[in-house]
Amino acid sequence: MQQTPPLSLEVHGLAHRFGDGRGVSDVSLSVPRGSITGFIGVNGAGKSTTLRCLLGLLKPQAGEIRLFGAPADAASRHRVGFLPEERGLFPRDRARDVIAFNARLKGVERKAALRTADRLLHRIGLGGRERERIETLSKGNAQRVQLLCALAHEPELLLLDEPLSGLDPIAQSEILSLFAEFRAGGGAILFSTHSMAAAEAICDRVAILSNGRTVFEGSVSDAARQAPHGAVVVTDDEAGLIASAEAIGGRAWPLSTVGSRLGAATRWQVALPREVTHPVLMRALSERAVPIFAFEPIRENLEGAFWSLTRNAETALPPDRQAA
Repeated sequence: MQQTPPLSLEVHGLAHRFGDGRGVSDVSLSVPRGSITGFIGVNGAGKSTTLRCLLGLLKPQAGEIRLFGAPADAASRHRVGFLPEERGLFPRDRARDVIAFNARLKGVERKAALRTADRLLHRIGLGGRERERIETLSKGNAQRVQLLCALAHEPELLLLDEPLSGLDPIAQSEILSLFAEFRAGGGAILFSTHSMAAAEAICDRVAILSNGRTVFEGSVSDAARQAPHGAVVVTDDEAGLIASAEAIGGRAWPLSTVGSRLGAATRWQVALPREVTHPVLMRALSERAVPIFAFEPIRENLEGAFWSLTRNAETALPPDRQAA
């Protein structure tokens, strides 16, 4: 019988609300050793608040955080590396010095910190450029240097906030290779991202947040199976779309507004009974002369599951919270 790997991070019932109602009310998740867990939610879902609580920057009002099998404290947080979404390297800093500085903040001796900085820079192809200033590096290389700052003290858990933001595909690939290497060595990663494709490609597990609450936690494959059967339709005829969906036993809700040369239109998700095929929906729309600017069947993948899970969670809230 295969043993479950020990947990590097456990969060149970985490809550921290600000005066304006933002924050989190019930977040639970776990990150096993040697795994990558995607942390997914729209802006304002509570991801940043959760990360600040994990790092000890905010004190939870309720719930429990456990690191490496024990309640989180200053000592266990020294075994954690963090990459913030807001990049914080000074342009005049030298690559080697800034990595070593971050290692020393976590208690690494100076000479060992410099050796580690040199080794890590060589690993990402910047050997020989240790003394270059951040401002002379490409955006991708500068972002990789900041990731090395999080790795410099050899942490056992990485908390990464949008690490792929703004990077071209080549730089993203190089960053992902560092993640794979870290995981292969037994490290664990909590990976906050807006990219469903990235999460589906590299994560073992996902935790999905909506309105400050965990609405799903589990394997990526189990999450994908939560995707509804249906389609995403772009049209400017709200009444016609809703009537067409309801006529064949489905339901529809708006996802976003999009612009076109024909004017503003809305992107709708239409959920259908399993026995109703996509051509049946197309025929129902045609019978009501609903203009279709785009039609895409919902795939059984993480993105399809995400919209379904978060929408179901939102409709379960009181009306005043839905509006918020």
